[in-house]
Amino acid sequence: MSTEIAEDVVVASPALIDEKNLLRSIIRLSWPVVAQQISFSMVQLVDTALVGHLGDDSLAGVRLAGQILWFSQAGIIATGVGATAIVARTVGAGDTKKASSILQTAFVLALALGIVMGILMFFAGGWWLGVLGAEPEAQKAGGDWLRAAAFGMPFLALLYAANSAQQGAGDTRTPMVIGVVINIVNIVVAYSLINGTGIAPKLGVVGSGIGFAVTEIVGCFLVIAVLSSGRRRLSWHPREMRTFDVGVAKRIANIGGPAGLEQLQFNIAFMIYTSIVASLGTVQLAAHGVTLGIQSLTFNIGFGLGIAATALVGQSLGAGRPDLAERSAYLTMRYSLVFMIANAFILAIFGEQITSLFVGGQDADQVIHLGGQLLFIFAFAMPGLAVSLSLGGALRGAGDTRSVLYVMAGSTWIVRLIPAYLLALHFGLGAQGAWLAAVADISVRALLMAWRFRQGKWKHIRV
Repeated sequence: MSTEIAEDVVVASPALIDEKNLLRSIIRLSWPVVAQQISFSMVQLVDTALVGHLGDDSLAGVRLAGQILWFSQAGIIATGVGATAIVARTVGAGDTKKASSILQTAFVLALALGIVMGILMFFAGGWWLGVLGAEPEAQKAGGDWLRAAAFGMPFLALLYAANSAQQGAGDTRTPMVIGVVINIVNIVVAYSLINGTGIAPKLGVVGSGIGFAVTEIVGCFLVIAVLSSGRRRLSWHPREMRTFDVGVAKRIANIGGPAGLEQLQFNIAFMIYTSIVASLGTVQLAAHGVTLGIQSLTFNIGFGLGIAATALVGQSLGAGRPDLAERSAYLTMRYSLVFMIANAFILAIFGEQITSLFVGGQDADQVIHLGGQLLFIFAFAMPGLAVSLSLGGALRGAGDTRSVLYVMAGSTWIVRLIPAYLLALHFGLGAQGAWLAAVADISVRALLMAWRFRQGKWKHIRV
């Protein structure tokens, strides 16, 4: 990635950004992402509740399987991040036709990666669970879920690439609508197949995995229908899968590669982190898994504002306006702090009550009590998470994905893992100790992101 200043951009106000009312542009871009993420998180929580009532082993196995699912998406996320940054720059420069051609190449890359990841999940998922330290029954449940979910990976890859490119182009509403629709599909299919409602067979955790696969298939066909209609800023048709631009692929890899490595290293580290908690027993692992799902719901506003920062910064730089990019990033960070701190108070005060909504089984009281404690601890991470999500999104939008990789890797491996092991096992603090280490990691990460952004080197990066 070159650090030379791009000399071929036109200095102007991007057409998709209201410079006089920047907050309006931020809200317009972020609220659909927030709605989409909330619906996605709600489905995760509903799945957790449905599987949780099958017992602690099923819950622990499916939550561990979810970690493997995230691990397998590193390459897919790399393609999405690369496509987002390049499309945002291209749209900011006023060339939507070229932006659509970038999407074509991103689709081919995503499909290839999705097929490979699906195969690995199907054949090696059970082995991965064993490496994570899952107990035999939990390993069986998680393996069953992964084999069913593997069939949806190619479709998930295409859907993710399309959503990322559209968000970079400033269209966050289309991914939101599709996200809400497919999440409703997931709830209906998963509930029916887990419990055997109506003519549907009772499949337990396998039903949840099938629900995931069906959801991604439906979402993929919906996004292809939208892009093929020609009514959105970006357009695409299935026959264009034969088109592949090697130069564009290299640009996507150059920007997205570090983002993929970031995701890969984080998931490896998080697997080690989860294995530390798993070694503490099924009850602590179950509480850890449930509260992870709950916390994902709490930072959706910060995540949405981070996506808005990515699009705003990329489009501003594409139009030759680094000053507007900087203003956009700092404004999204301030609003992210306000909302995330408000969420922190909710977690700290109502942690046990929230956890109780998603837990059943013979050890429910223990899981609920521990879950409340973990959410109280995590509340202290919310300000740091607000800063890292918004400024991390801004740096990615500028194409400075290498710096984000270095920050994430350093804080995760040094500040999270080592203290988590010592606090949880050596000092006997259990899952609470591991979550204290997570708070330290997120806080240090925020400081480093802020320092890197303040340096301003991101303003001169070519993508």
